Amino acid sequence: MSEPWKYIKKQDCPHLPELKEDIVSDKKACEVCGVTHDLRICLTCGAVHCCESDKAHNIEHFQITGHPFIRPHNSPYNFLWCYKCNAFLK
Repeated sequence: MSEPWKYIKKQDCPHLPELKEDIVSDKKACEVCGVTHDLRICLTCGAVHCCESDKAHNIEHFQITGHPFIRPHNSPYNFLWCYKCNAFLK
């Protein structure tokens, strides 16, 4: 069975000029609903929201702002996601 998502090389993402990899936040909960697990940080503005396994406020943030990049926040996971490419960057 294939994965429902795709991977692309980071350098092949046309949205890289919008990426700010040095963004950090001390927030410990989703800025909308207060969920404290499975958080994602926006790598354009630093906003912290819950992921699709909760109320998907990270997607809502992308839909409102157009900010394409997220990564896990306060999590053992480590990935970079581009909403505009709909892909993990490697």
